[in-house]
Amino acid sequence: MNAKEIEEILTAHGVPVSDAATVADCFVTADAYGVTSHGTAILPAHIDRIDRGGYNLAPRLVTVKESPSFAVIDSDNAMGPVSAMHCMRYAIKKAEEYGMFTVFSRNGNTFGPAFYYPLKAAEKGYIGIVCSNSPAQMAPMGGKEKMLGTNPFSAVIPVPGSDPVIIDMATSVVAKSKFKEYKKAGKLLPDGWALDREGNPTNDPDKAMDGFVLPMAGFKGYAIALLIDVVAGLLPGAAFLNEVGRFYCDNNKSMNVGFCMTVIDPKAVYGGEWPETIRGYVQKLRSAAAIDGKKVLLPGDDRINFLHTQKA
Repeated sequence: MNAKEIEEILTAHGVPVSDAATVADCFVTADAYGVTSHGTAILPAHIDRIDRGGYNLAPRLVTVKESPSFAVIDSDNAMGPVSAMHCMRYAIKKAEEYGMFTVFSRNGNTFGPAFYYPLKAAEKGYIGIVCSNSPAQMAPMGGKEKMLGTNPFSAVIPVPGSDPVIIDMATSVVAKSKFKEYKKAGKLLPDGWALDREGNPTNDPDKAMDGFVLPMAGFKGYAIALLIDVVAGLLPGAAFLNEVGRFYCDNNKSMNVGFCMTVIDPKAVYGGEWPETIRGYVQKLRSAAAIDGKKVLLPGDDRINFLHTQKA
């Protein structure tokens, strides 16, 4: 499904043309980079939410607080990509003036692929950094109650004349949707992925789906998930911990997801030599001694390679 087709579907369900274009571009970008779990595959779920009144299709994206370094924006229960793109554009505009700017948002909804937004900053030559909280799927260390989301983090570093460095990850060891994939394939989960509802390690996909996904890198991932929940959720006045609403549910309330976006103009911070410097940085990494039969990789290489393969 291409962007035009998605736009036509969304506008037929009442989404304004400009907003439909934003959502469509978000979804096809996810597919183009191989992140199909956050692309057109979830369009039917969004249409269902639209049709039952779960989104505000005429949101007032109000800046409720602002300083020269940050702003807090109320997303007014808009579709996630609509409010998130508004906040990213706002941050880019302010970074053009100040060299760096952060936007916090509350009262939002799931915004899809996190890397999509800092990628837009990178297209302007800026470094983009995004984090968001999400519905609780992880227990606190030593606990057996869902309290923290898989809270994603993404950053994109532009490299003039070359592909950007794309960092995009959840703070869980895997997305919980992986449990369903393993069940469908009749496979057991690898060790270290999940706990059952009583907090015991499990390889059973059913028990895992009823239990908890584990954080990446153990306590470190747990700590990062907590930090993101505070910075992206609690700080801007969004929901936090197990108060974040779920996307797949029957109510029409805002999920009240919170997110934080920072845009940095590297030339303003480093100076005019930045393009040559970052190119040299990347080249130095890529030319590092490699293990026999392998090559040195940078974050996002898999997605960049998928993109180029699709275009070939």
